[in-house]
Amino acid sequence: MNDIRPGFFLMALYYWAIYRPRLLPPTFIFIIAIAQDVIEYTPLGLHALLYLPLFVFLRRQRRFFYEQPFLVVWFGFAAITGLFNFGLWLLIRISQYGFDMVMSPDDFSNILYDITSGVFIYPLVAMLLFLVHRTLPQRALRGGEIK
Repeated sequence: MNDIRPGFFLMALYYWAIYRPRLLPPTFIFIIAIAQDVIEYTPLGLHALLYLPLFVFLRRQRRFFYEQPFLVVWFGFAAITGLFNFGLWLLIRISQYGFDMVMSPDDFSNILYDITSGVFIYPLVAMLLFLVHRTLPQRALRGGEIK
């Protein structure tokens, strides 16, 4: 069994895309994704194929998530981390094995552990990011911008 990887960058990406999207420019997300590919020995650009569209999606859904209670945001993260982990498995499977889409029980349990650990750790990470968010200076609001 592989190590359990809760996806801390995914948590930060999710939080900042909702509450402070300007803190994560797409070039920074791309650089982090490439670094994660190098660290995890996955094909270069694999994480970027998931992180960048996810960031765009979250920025478009920002108005919905911004005003929701934490429980709804948390359930949203659970759905996102589930889709992200299965998408990552799919892209790795395609890049290494062609289109052989057979999921072994070990693959499924690893994905399930990653999702579960991420979902249960997210409230702690979100609390820390909230504290950072509160200490950052507030910029003057422009028309149509969410607080």
